[in-house]
Amino acid sequence: MKNKKTLSAFAVIAMLGGIPVLAADKQCTRADIGNAQRSIDKVVTWAQLRKAWGDYRQCDTGDVADLFTDALLRLVVDWKGVAEYAAAAQKDPEYMDFLLNHLRSPAAKDDRPTVYARAKKECPKSLDDFCAKVADAAKEGGGSSASTGNDIGIQPLMQPIQVQTSKPEVGKPAAKPDSK
Repeated sequence: MKNKKTLSAFAVIAMLGGIPVLAADKQCTRADIGNAQRSIDKVVTWAQLRKAWGDYRQCDTGDVADLFTDALLRLVVDWKGVAEYAAAAQKDPEYMDFLLNHLRSPAAKDDRPTVYARAKKECPKSLDDFCAKVADAAKEGGGSSASTGNDIGIQPLMQPIQVQTSKPEVGKPAAKPDSK
């Protein structure tokens, strides 16, 4: 009798262990895309973002990926509930990757300086490691600013252009450009 219970327990564990594999192999249907778009458009809390990702992560490409990025940015730019954000991301490495990848996304480029500045200046002390990852993702996604080591959240976004002009000397004709 004990062997049957042990065997049953192993069978249940084996079946449950296969659930994440099945979820990862789930195909994104046309209906999923429409449902994902409607669900992601309504995201206003970290819990809603987590649920939308859990339900539709198989559709995280193209327009749906852009919607995920927009939803993430709505939340992270406000920097409210950052402890909830961090707790969910730290418990699930795939979710953390999802969040960081969306911060690096080209669709996030306009908000990266704000996210970087918030992660650097407004991070709760207990979340230093998490905020460092968020800041790095915002900085990495910044292209040339990140590669030069500039702090994109602190440096001005545009530098003034300096143009030098000169007047031709009086009595001398102006030089003609080469016609090559």
